[in-house]
Amino acid sequence: MRKLFLFGLLIPASLIFACQKSGTSGQQGQAGQYGYAGARVDADSQLRVLKVAVSEDPKNLRAWIDLGNASMDSGRYKDAIDAYRAALKLDPKDLDVRVDMGTCYRNIGQSMKAVEEYKKVLSINPDHAIALRNMGVVLAYDLHQKKEAVKMFKAYLKQSPSAPDAAAVKQEIAKCGGS
Repeated sequence: MRKLFLFGLLIPASLIFACQKSGTSGQQGQAGQYGYAGARVDADSQLRVLKVAVSEDPKNLRAWIDLGNASMDSGRYKDAIDAYRAALKLDPKDLDVRVDMGTCYRNIGQSMKAVEEYKKVLSINPDHAIALRNMGVVLAYDLHQKKEAVKMFKAYLKQSPSAPDAAAVKQEIAKCGGS
């Protein structure tokens, strides 16, 4: 599943994504794993199932991540942050969860917290493409640090030169005054 977030009129929608999580897709997600085998469930039902799963087994990392993803997908960013925090307590090295949490922070207007999360990811893996791109977006459009944003966008393109959004990222570099 890829999560798309519109961050402003100037940024093409194709630029902003959270991390791709293996094993989840759209509304179906991991609900079958938690009691609805093969059933397609709506977002609220999926959230209920996942909340039961984490309450019954608070050490179930996959359930916490899925709860974060489902919350994020349904626009419940604060709930997603809580679920991602719980997941990170179980596995602090899950960089994709940390990127998703950063994206949720941005969506609730906490751009500096988003940057903190992206920096944590990049301190462990300086080549994490999605963290690079998302950091560029926050720097460019929230914090108005265009030169730093250009560096992030260029690093993203170095890691993902043939990414589907490469042309859009190049346009963003130009808009930020980079070449």
